[in-house]
Amino acid sequence: MPDKYNIKDIDIESTHIHLKTDILNDNLENLIGEQRLIILRTMDKYPQFNGYDKFELNEDDISNNERIIKLMTTSSVISDTGPMASVAGSMSQVCLEYLCRQNTKYSIIENGGDISLKTNKESIISVYAGDNNYYNSLAFKINKKRKGYGICTSSGTFGHSKSFGVSDATIVFAEEASIADGLATRFANMANGKDNEETVNNVLEISDNYREYYDAMIVIKDNLIAKNGRIPELISINNNSEDEYDME
Repeated sequence: MPDKYNIKDIDIESTHIHLKTDILNDNLENLIGEQRLIILRTMDKYPQFNGYDKFELNEDDISNNERIIKLMTTSSVISDTGPMASVAGSMSQVCLEYLCRQNTKYSIIENGGDISLKTNKESIISVYAGDNNYYNSLAFKINKKRKGYGICTSSGTFGHSKSFGVSDATIVFAEEASIADGLATRFANMANGKDNEETVNNVLEISDNYREYYDAMIVIKDNLIAKNGRIPELISINNNSEDEYDME
């Protein structure tokens, strides 16, 4: 008997989530609304929380129900970015942790290109690099991730998030989506140079400084693609049946 999934989109102001989960009554809308209020209250209390510089809070300043603030500030310190650089990945991670407490075995939460997932079977995550049509035909084959995982993307050529670089896509794979998101922003900010080769090399160079915090990263600029770490297998989704894999 085929697996049954709850598949839907959740749009709450600037939060745009695509969900696929085995939890049929997820109630994520309420959770997301609560997390957004927590973030707004934190910005009111600490205006620098909305800045570009890293920001740290003491454990005593974060209550038990402010998990998303803990994720964002931890990512900020690790990635040398402002906490809001990891807001999308942190939101997807908080949603996944909530579904894990309901004993999910399969959930993929994509929030504006930032993914948190827990899976009990192989899945395919497609690449999106804006107008870069060649690389948009590629996808990553992701093995089972029973303990949760993060795959996050930052771009200087598409999307509403602020980037100081010009990469078509900078993608980071890490155990936590919050950290993957912050690092993707940090690396993508360095995607500048006199030509594409220098731009890509600058991203690779900065990524070496954070190697302990992620499994792999990939940077795409026009006709160039480069990596650091062991990325998941890349496949062409034009040459594979969507029925063969779980497509995202």
